[in-house]
Amino acid sequence: MAEPIKETREKMVETSRMPASAHDFALRDMAFSNGEKFALTHTPPQTNSCSYVFFPGCQLSGSAPDYTEKAYDFLRETFNNDVGLMLRCCGAPADWAGRKDLFAESQAEFRAEHEKLGKPKVILTCSSCYQVFQRHYPDVEIISFWDVYDQHGQFPKREFAAPVAIHDPCSTRYESHIQDSIRSILTKMGGEIQELELSREKTECCSFGGAMWLANKPVAEKVVQRRINESPLDYVTYCAMCRNFFARRGKRTTHLFDYIFGATETDLALAPAVGFSQNHENRTRLKENLLKKLWSETMPESAAFESIRLILPDDVQKQVEDRLILVEDMQKVIEHADRTGKRMFNKSTQHYLAYFKPASVTYWVEYAPQADGSFLVHKAYSHRMEIGK
Repeated sequence: MAEPIKETREKMVETSRMPASAHDFALRDMAFSNGEKFALTHTPPQTNSCSYVFFPGCQLSGSAPDYTEKAYDFLRETFNNDVGLMLRCCGAPADWAGRKDLFAESQAEFRAEHEKLGKPKVILTCSSCYQVFQRHYPDVEIISFWDVYDQHGQFPKREFAAPVAIHDPCSTRYESHIQDSIRSILTKMGGEIQELELSREKTECCSFGGAMWLANKPVAEKVVQRRINESPLDYVTYCAMCRNFFARRGKRTTHLFDYIFGATETDLALAPAVGFSQNHENRTRLKENLLKKLWSETMPESAAFESIRLILPDDVQKQVEDRLILVEDMQKVIEHADRTGKRMFNKSTQHYLAYFKPASVTYWVEYAPQADGSFLVHKAYSHRMEIGK
């Protein structure tokens, strides 16, 4: 059903019948990844050409920047420093949203950057990226990171108290070579695998695919809950978003990189899911660290709103995470209010209330300035509508 549904969505976009707000969050996330805060194309250190380029994708980079950096170190060591680096989004959000225009822009940007490197082979960790490249870049030679690691990696012995179940991302449903490599790697590290009834070519989506989690949240919640109820065993997956969605609902889940690069003294299956704002911060810090460490370069200057310091109590943190409101969204609201004076003041609570509309979504923040120059956020919400005349 995926293809006819996707075609229908594209027609709805073309005829202005698809609400822009349905995929706004994913498309802004893609824009962030392809902007100056994260996007990067570089040949290997001390070289001006490469036969391979590592494309880790935006979600792994945001969820596990330290693992991403270690994976790049492994590839450079394995291929004698002949591996460049490309940080950006593959364009899947635009493709899934039916936005042919934005996806075409993403494709053009990738091809331009790829050509600058001399059209090297692309090494991918993300299963969604692998699917996008396979379908939309048939002329680009792609390689799964997991196939490379299975052939050339080190396999630290890990302690497994019980068998584990592998959750195959739905975008690898027909990539048996990747599924085989995953199982081979885990077995070499001492893991015992108990297959889920729905695995490999029958595996189920975690709710990330097609942006279901944004377009239809109630259905997405049923989908992810059904998946994690399939087995009481700890899950191991190799998709950052699958891991985050499962962990967010309390399912003991690890990413395979946890076993390859993670600490041995920590129960990584209990690690919390990475929040959306932290995901952006991690991508930026990854780029900043790699530029400084490998190429002695610096990041572009920060925008004015980024200097605004926010204090988020735990309940507010959960609130904004559930409502898909980023720290940068709230910073922009407060910066806009201070700069324009467009804000309301409640004398009884001593709180300000202000709004800002960067695109199709309007964000509201209730806050109070603090003595140290920071801002305590009491509430934040958004709405996705316009009142016509």
